[in-house]
Amino acid sequence: MGDRVQAGAHEHGETGAEWMRLDRRMLWLNLGWLAGPLTPIAITALVARDRLNLATVITFGSVLVTFAVITTIGLLKYATTRYRVTGERVELHSGLIFRRHRSIPRDRVRSVDLTASPIHRVLGLAKIKIGTGQNDAEKGFALDGISGADALLLKQGLLDRTDSADSAIAELRPAWIRYALLSSWSLLIGFTPFGMFFRALDMFGIEPSEVGFLGDLWTVITGTNPVVVVVVALGVVLAIGLSGTLALYVECWWNFRLTREPDGTFLVRRGLLTTRSLSLEERRLRGVEVAEPLPLRWGRGARVNAVATGLGEDDSTALLPPAPRAEAHRIAAVVLAEDVSPTLDTLRTHPRSALRRRITRAIWSPLVLAALFAGLAAWLSWVPGLLWLVGLALLPVGLLMARDAYRNLGHGLHGRYLVTRCGTARRRTVALDRTAIIGWTVSRSPFQRRSDLLTLAATTAAGKGAYKIRDVSVTQGLAFAEETVPGLLAPFLH
Repeated sequence: MGDRVQAGAHEHGETGAEWMRLDRRMLWLNLGWLAGPLTPIAITALVARDRLNLATVITFGSVLVTFAVITTIGLLKYATTRYRVTGERVELHSGLIFRRHRSIPRDRVRSVDLTASPIHRVLGLAKIKIGTGQNDAEKGFALDGISGADALLLKQGLLDRTDSADSAIAELRPAWIRYALLSSWSLLIGFTPFGMFFRALDMFGIEPSEVGFLGDLWTVITGTNPVVVVVVALGVVLAIGLSGTLALYVECWWNFRLTREPDGTFLVRRGLLTTRSLSLEERRLRGVEVAEPLPLRWGRGARVNAVATGLGEDDSTALLPPAPRAEAHRIAAVVLAEDVSPTLDTLRTHPRSALRRRITRAIWSPLVLAALFAGLAAWLSWVPGLLWLVGLALLPVGLLMARDAYRNLGHGLHGRYLVTRCGTARRRTVALDRTAIIGWTVSRSPFQRRSDLLTLAATTAAGKGAYKIRDVSVTQGLAFAEETVPGLLAPFLH
């Protein structure tokens, strides 16, 4: 494909390049849509095979109908999709009833990202996403179902580069895998298999008590000390959750490699089953974010994300997986071309009134919860009378988190970067290029006005669009905005 397209572009000019189809093997990609729903259904059917009924037939029938619809859509996509690469443009024709013609000038192509799921890899296919660095999704398009070799040739041709000459910035180290065990998603992942299983039972119209081993298990549970039951249940959930997070980390970050190519583009390669190759031009980079979810922070770990223009909601911004905090700061410094990472700076502290606000919230929340539990106990006889103590027990935890939230507040300047930090459950330190700031948003709640505080948000065209400096004094906040971008806010203060 790549050689034929390029030859056509040079020999025939803009209008003579050959139109190409997707690879016909892409029709088998429809099988991937069945893997998710069929897995819990098959397990449930195996466990409860003696209790199958009309609901079972309906469920399987609906899955088959869905498969037929998706297969038909795949056939139409294959039959109606054409693309070509000329000397000047990349073009895509698609659709049957609603025909669409997409065209991108080649000199506006800023990224060509490759993704291959396990089914893609088995079939020798890949998905290629061509972007122009614009936020509007209409500025780029994706081709799902071309051969892996053709996708690589297309990427190299559009970006006018090869993958041989680059400079490695970071590579996955086996010791980093331990940070997978510090994921805040462990409990959710641990409960997921049970939720899927009981949901599948409900789809078949089967009561859990009608499944033999579940009835026996319930008999054992009711005859066992509740404390033992809770400890064992939590142990099982944590074991499943930790195993799941470990598997996800390996799958997502296996063979991770961050490189800087000769033209300044950052390239991230990663993935075990689903492989990904993501590119980010240096001129689109506006800063970095060092993210530290609470469990990861306890383990002195962090991850690094890019702050860049032209990234959609589904675009990955990860530059480094969960890794040692020192490594995260090193990567931030290298990516920002600084001797020392701005995220290591000692930041300016916020007023003590910001601490009082957090302490007030930390006190009121447990008290309201305790009052709610007490009311339920007085109204409903089956609610334990001492349940309100749970709310009070959360009070010291809330106070500790309030103190931590205040200590994490900070802002400052490091050369051409604005640095802001906040958060407890997920502490975020952002180093933002001051030239990327296009405006300021000043907001004050009634409670902030009483404490002479405000929240200052730097508005940009990068990442999430705005980066906040929370609960800073009015005088300090306005002066800092003027110091960061002189003259931007001043006309609105008179």
